[in-house]
Amino acid sequence: MTRKKSGLVLLILSMVYAAVIALLAVSDSSALTAVAIAGGALLGIGWATVGYLSNQKA
Repeated sequence: MTRKKSGLVLLILSMVYAAVIALLAVSDSSALTAVAIAGGALLGIGWATVGYLSNQKA
């Protein structure tokens, strides 16, 4: 997967994550905290990995 494509995939996943968090917040769900922590950690690891690998290729 190219750098540009992986960045685009992570951007789309971040937008979907934000929408899910917003829907959970509006519905006053008890799963909000768990989803926010797990999704934030996974997206953070994804962004860090893409950033690290793109720096290695440069």
